[in-house]
Amino acid sequence: MKPVLGNPILRGTIALLLCASMPFFLGACRSTPQTTGIQEVEPTKTDVPLESAKLPESDVDTALKQNKEKIIPRLLPESLIGAPTKETVSRRVEYNTTINSRSSEPSRKVAWQYRMNRRGEIVGFEFSNQGGNPILAPRRDAVKNQLFTRDFQFRFDERARQDIYLMVSDWAPARDRVFRLSEIMNTLMLFFPRKFLPAIVNSGGRNILTLPTGEEVEFDAETHEIRRGVLSETPVDLNPNRQARQFPGIDYRGSGVVVRVNSRGVDPRIGTTATVTSGAKLSSCDKGASCNQCQIPSKDLWDQTGAVRFKFSTDADFERLLIARCGFSLPEIVAEIAAG
Repeated sequence: MKPVLGNPILRGTIALLLCASMPFFLGACRSTPQTTGIQEVEPTKTDVPLESAKLPESDVDTALKQNKEKIIPRLLPESLIGAPTKETVSRRVEYNTTINSRSSEPSRKVAWQYRMNRRGEIVGFEFSNQGGNPILAPRRDAVKNQLFTRDFQFRFDERARQDIYLMVSDWAPARDRVFRLSEIMNTLMLFFPRKFLPAIVNSGGRNILTLPTGEEVEFDAETHEIRRGVLSETPVDLNPNRQARQFPGIDYRGSGVVVRVNSRGVDPRIGTTATVTSGAKLSSCDKGASCNQCQIPSKDLWDQTGAVRFKFSTDADFERLLIARCGFSLPEIVAEIAAG
């Protein structure tokens, strides 16, 4: 009798049966893990790299980030930005303010001085460039009677809109090298529209000043040089010839209106002529720079006796004068303030 597997027909039949039943064997094997040394595991959500899940930064996110970087803590009273508390200021001459110093940390250098009235209200602040820099090379030394300075004084008596101004004074010696009050070169400036009381805040190596227009100027916190913003400056003129000496080179480059008067050794608001300049572009005029500038006698702008006050307590009153005398009005300014 021949072996069963030796029959060719039988072997073929067995092969066909094995091939037909193979899918059933494979299906049964899938339920049992194979130990091949390579294990396939389906990745979970936590295994996805964070970089692949990060969405592109939108314009809104970028703007929010920039605004966050601009936020500056405003903790001191003179750093707070706010509107004037009233329109008019008293005609009385009162000497009821005290001047105190703010010191910068950690050097304890005087950052600025602030002026306070008897009611505890901040009504001004001031600081000085005392030399040793490109704006004023000689250094102040009171012991040697070397009183070189460029003084910046911001005043807003009674926190009223009527009399907000900046006084800049350059101290330079006469021919005999003596410093006299009659030699001081004074410039007084008013900025319009008067939306805010001036404010000052320190941020690192800079002091940021907010003008009444809402526009800003940055000063070096140590030297008090103007670094950037709507004001620029040129060096103090130390010419020993008082007649040839120039007034403080402070230039306003903002979008508002500035009223400027100059004098030597006396109040610039008395017996002078004011230059009124608009920073707005006037498309309806073809006279060049003269379109944005005019001259007005100081007696038409300030009281000339008693308390020297600006005559126009509201911007609307002053704008009517501008239109009549200069041919332009007060512009609208949208200023971005580094508020905290």
